[in-house]
Amino acid sequence: MTTRPLAMLLALALLACFGTRHATAAFTQFTPTSAFPNRYARNYCSLIASTATDTVGASCQIDSQYGTSRGVVSMAFGEQACTVTLTGCVPGVCYSFRDHTNTVERDQVSRPTGGSGLSASLFKSISATGVSEYAHTNEGFSFTPSSSTVVISYETHSCYDYYSYRGRTEKQQCGEAIGAITEIDSGTPFSLSC
Repeated sequence: MTTRPLAMLLALALLACFGTRHATAAFTQFTPTSAFPNRYARNYCSLIASTATDTVGASCQIDSQYGTSRGVVSMAFGEQACTVTLTGCVPGVCYSFRDHTNTVERDQVSRPTGGSGLSASLFKSISATGVSEYAHTNEGFSFTPSSSTVVISYETHSCYDYYSYRGRTEKQQCGEAIGAITEIDSGTPFSLSC
């Protein structure tokens, strides 16, 4: 008779343990290593609004949960349905960031661009709201805000899609973040035109 209560207690303990793990899985906090490896070829959204303490450095600027080094913002492959809200933008001013992955050598084979994004870009899709205009080219992304708040929505290619255009790349970094874009710039010789 003692085995039945023991079995029931064990079943309740397992249910509590696995049930709690499943319920909290959706709320896992981001860490640079929590997204790797990911068998679904999806990653956490890496871009965030700048957390700089000075008002000038944080205005209409992005940062990354993977980090920013020497003006290059790191991102990962397979980011889906991501948004970042930029604040402190000046309406009518042209802002841009360069696609750092454009510098990686591509195969000289023409590829269809269609709905799968530009062949040289890490971005599978990118758009903005709160702007009067925006443009996405192989060189980067530019936008002109119509209000002080701009929301950028984006998805990045999977590692497979990205490197299918770059078959000669010696080290294909699928399991780590890569230096993807520059910080947002405005009015410098390196800025893109709107």
